[in-house]
Amino acid sequence: MTYNLMRRAFRWLTNLFTRQPPVYRTAFMEELPERLDKHLIYILGEGEYTWSAEMLCPCGCGEVLHMSLHPDGRPRWELTRHPDGTVSLSPSVWRKVGCRSHFFLERGRVRWCK
Repeated sequence: MTYNLMRRAFRWLTNLFTRQPPVYRTAFMEELPERLDKHLIYILGEGEYTWSAEMLCPCGCGEVLHMSLHPDGRPRWELTRHPDGTVSLSPSVWRKVGCRSHFFLERGRVRWCK
């Protein structure tokens, strides 16, 4: 019994430190839905014209993050679309209030800043 418990604990710790962060899927739409999916980034716009990127904060606090893609907006982010369907945002996303999350979104993956 102790051996099985130790084996399960080892497997849990191994998964914890070797697991890849989830890949955020991308949805292009004109309006934000009422309920947001956890690992989905919403790009709002019409056709090739985009004005906003929206997502739930990846820390799990539940806040909706709004990143302006409009060229005249301040602050604003640049969206890069990749052939595999993922997107990147630059510069980093940094919440100054609340959870204070700070991260980069690169090819659909969150890379946390220290």
